[in-house]
Amino acid sequence: MSSSLILDSKKADELINTYRGCASYSLNQDQLYDIELLLHGNYFPLTGYINHQDFISVLENYCLTDGSKWSKLLSLEVDKALQKKTEIGDKVELRDSEGVLIAFLTVESIFEVKERYFFGGLIEGIEAPNHFDHQSTRLYQGHNFEEFNTMFICNDFLHKSEINYLRDFFKKNQKKILIQTFFSEPKESFRKLKCIKAALSNLPENSYQLSVIPSVPPHDTRSILNQSILAKNWGIQTLITTFNTELINEHSPLEFINIPKGTKENSFEEVINEISYLDPPKHKKGITVLFTGLSGSGKSTIAKHLQSNLLDSTKRNVTLLDGDVVRKTLCSDLGFSKEDRLKNLRRLSFVSKEISKNGGIVICAPIAPYDKIRKEIRANIEKNSIFILVHVNTTLEECEKRDRKGLYAKARSGEIEEFTGISDPYEIPKDAEIEINTLDRTAQSCSEDIMLYLKKMGYVN
Repeated sequence: MSSSLILDSKKADELINTYRGCASYSLNQDQLYDIELLLHGNYFPLTGYINHQDFISVLENYCLTDGSKWSKLLSLEVDKALQKKTEIGDKVELRDSEGVLIAFLTVESIFEVKERYFFGGLIEGIEAPNHFDHQSTRLYQGHNFEEFNTMFICNDFLHKSEINYLRDFFKKNQKKILIQTFFSEPKESFRKLKCIKAALSNLPENSYQLSVIPSVPPHDTRSILNQSILAKNWGIQTLITTFNTELINEHSPLEFINIPKGTKENSFEEVINEISYLDPPKHKKGITVLFTGLSGSGKSTIAKHLQSNLLDSTKRNVTLLDGDVVRKTLCSDLGFSKEDRLKNLRRLSFVSKEISKNGGIVICAPIAPYDKIRKEIRANIEKNSIFILVHVNTTLEECEKRDRKGLYAKARSGEIEEFTGISDPYEIPKDAEIEINTLDRTAQSCSEDIMLYLKKMGYVN
């Protein structure tokens, strides 16, 4: 495998001291996966993020401008604020979510694609992301791959169909098969790996080697082709996959063998048992119920009734995150600018995700006025649990009549700026699972509508 992009300690210290105080950027989880593979030399011939010309070439032709086969759009996406203040030649610190310095980027290309902002440039590694799981299977960190010439892309559970094929393939070729798996969140990865190991236990131990890389499982042509490029850098010659597309054979640098995908109905008992634990029935899955609506619409009151109903009729743990309470505790440092309101919602989203992905029910009652952030919250939570958006559709006129906190009066007088419904827009959701009009209705009857929906969908008994 190609050499690492991580500097030795002396050069790293020199770089840190020289560029102390330069711009800094916090990488998201997917970007951390990419930079880790990049730092360990897995993305050869790249020594950093691709520039604008290469980006367009990869997007349109599945190759770099020099003709090298490539599929991943591996430029660094950044926010508009950083893009505006950065110039060609600048150094940017790349840090993880805890603030650990991972690498320096020398910016060689700055570009925009469909209102998204990107950097390209050379990477100098300081410290690769740390992991505390799957240590023996992280072969991408520097393992010698010479013993393998075949890799199986394991992007889902394994059943009898795949195992039987791999067994026959090994008997014929008598060479270990690299079983490539993909994991992101630790909890999910441990459970999913148990399912995969349960299936692999039906193969001879000397017939395979399990490998884990930090990535979401490949799900389309571009991500499957990216795996073929990684495999080529490891000296692999043949890829086995259940994913089939004409573009793979056209653009891949390796031979592809397509095999039928197995099913849970024709699997091993030990695998079925593990899957049942990993993917519980709907009535045992975690749930986030996100209320959205104007201030004074009745969200908090309905949410409290819903919590009471759920605690009374189920044996589930139910947490209520009221917008005002969250503001005074979790987000007491935030103001009411648009930027701070978005931060408030992202914190709420993080807490909700942690509760629901572990099987709890969480009820949130913020205003959440913007469609984009609501969709972001949905996407974040639906990866692991059930998400339900409830639009409390009370008119602005009715909310102003209620005005228990006197906020609308202050907004009308200009005392409160950027107030939703008055001086800042409320974007009516088009994707709400439930819409409630509270006019001439009690909060209890509104909460009963939500309970009926939960029971109808099989989310609660």
